[in-house]
Amino acid sequence: MIKYFILLFVFNFSIAQSTLMINAEKSNINYSAKHVLHAWEGVNDNIKGVIIYDGSVSTIAIAAKVVDFDSGNSGRDSHSLEVLEALKFPNIKFYSDKVNSEGNAIIFEGEIEFHGEKKPIKVLASVKESDENIKIDGKFQIIPTEFSVTLPSFMLIEMEDYLNISFSLQFDK
Repeated sequence: MIKYFILLFVFNFSIAQSTLMINAEKSNINYSAKHVLHAWEGVNDNIKGVIIYDGSVSTIAIAAKVVDFDSGNSGRDSHSLEVLEALKFPNIKFYSDKVNSEGNAIIFEGEIEFHGEKKPIKVLASVKESDENIKIDGKFQIIPTEFSVTLPSFMLIEMEDYLNISFSLQFDK
């Protein structure tokens, strides 16, 4: 019985936790927004992040700078920096240590910090694991006014009050 207990004890500690850093060159966060007259998208290819992995993802932390989102229109990006008060609130952050996975599906119950405010959020994603990396893809929506963002308007009409966010994150083993 003691041998069995020792074997079980050694086996449990042989499954070590790993801290995996994001591969920024192979990761991105995209957003899309709409106004009655047009729609636009932007991408951030300069993301920082880490996961704790112990056979599955148990914790995730992601950070992105507001200034690094690029819509391909410098005027729009400049105005976005003003609207989002990027000098005052330069980062967008997400953290979750409540992770549920079933097969290739993963649900992160965490907290997002946007425009200086923190809100709980649930994010559904898919996870693909190989010997070299773990790739997490997903999407969610945020409502800017819930984060005290004043919506910009064009021709006296405000943009729609949601941002569609999609992400592709690669963590190398």
